[in-house]
Amino acid sequence: MRNKTLLIILLALIAANCSAQKHSAQKPIFGISMGANFANLIGTDKIQDSKPRIAMCPGINVDIPLVYDTYLEIGAYYSQQGVAVKTDEITRGSVREKETITKYVDYLQVPLFWKQSFGDIYTKIGPFASMALQASSDWKKDSIARDTMSVHRGSYNSFINKLRKYDVGAAFAVGYQSSISRSLDIFIDLSYKIGFFSVEEKTDAQKKVLRNQVFCVSVGVYFQQNRHSKTYRRR
Repeated sequence: MRNKTLLIILLALIAANCSAQKHSAQKPIFGISMGANFANLIGTDKIQDSKPRIAMCPGINVDIPLVYDTYLEIGAYYSQQGVAVKTDEITRGSVREKETITKYVDYLQVPLFWKQSFGDIYTKIGPFASMALQASSDWKKDSIARDTMSVHRGSYNSFINKLRKYDVGAAFAVGYQSSISRSLDIFIDLSYKIGFFSVEEKTDAQKKVLRNQVFCVSVGVYFQQNRHSKTYRRR
């Protein structure tokens, strides 16, 4: 009985070792994508009449196979984020005024995902780190007096001066992936990202917190180098 038990354990260890070697032999899988961001700012300072910034989010990523349908995904994305805010209309005599303020920040974003595939469907979860590359904050004031309309524009340097140069947060995603040739897969990815830090550096007199929130829809391709192994896609 003891010998049979040892034999079973030995066979199990050999099978596990063969499986690990098989998956470790897989090569990383590279991908590129183009996404559309629907970005906003949320937090303790409630923004009235805000409109999301709809902008681009191109990127590259690499999937590192771990075991079976589990992967470690590392990416690099140019993520355009921010918000547009419309203030309440103000009437001064016969003049009506309405102001629109934009706060835009472009980031280099690097996520680290734990990716799990379920056939053609996959899920991803993990942290990300962002570095601000450029920012702008502009205002536009429309003034209407009787039949005359005038437009005034300017910039808010205070937002740029107080901008936090980095952000860290969490991301969640679900997607669909399907092969279109022996060496090429196409995928559609829906993701949600939330920042942990306020986009502005807080001062002693400033208690408000405005954090990044982004919904993203991406379409891209994976370049399969090990399709013959049939371990990346289970049909």
